[in-house]
Amino acid sequence: MNESISSLLQTNNQFLQLEDRQQQEGHRFLRFPLNPEVNGLISLADLQGVINVALKDILPVPEVANFFLGIINCQGEAIWILDLANLLGATHWYQRKSPLDSGVGMLVRVENYTIGLLVERANAIETYEPQQILPVSEDMLPKQMRDFLQGYFLDCEGKPRMVLDLRAAIAALQI
Repeated sequence: MNESISSLLQTNNQFLQLEDRQQQEGHRFLRFPLNPEVNGLISLADLQGVINVALKDILPVPEVANFFLGIINCQGEAIWILDLANLLGATHWYQRKSPLDSGVGMLVRVENYTIGLLVERANAIETYEPQQILPVSEDMLPKQMRDFLQGYFLDCEGKPRMVLDLRAAIAALQI
């Protein structure tokens, strides 16, 4: 079941505040593209919010891992922005054929830091039954990407939706 994310946007500051309401059935996830062929999911329970990120607003930080793009100021807080696709083994944001000037930062809290996981866009909120998650097989995706996934769900058309293992991704950051 899809739910539009546009109804959650606050027009005055372009900050998507995610509600912490439980539904009677299933678990809610935000769907986003990991690459042109693969859609990812992140649990709404793991998100603090979603922000629009203009690349020109990212302050680069020297001598950090390649997937860290830098820091932005969001409502007075310094937010680390990382290229989620690059962390998962895809081409770095700035090295793509047609890099976008902006993206969507999915905000998560790590210890005392807020991290923005930069993706091209957030598509929709979808609901899945947790017991229906399937394991990712070795032939489905490269190992670097598999290491950061809990598994996947099949949507109503039988297409896989990969579930991000936020704890594994955070452990890789070594903040």
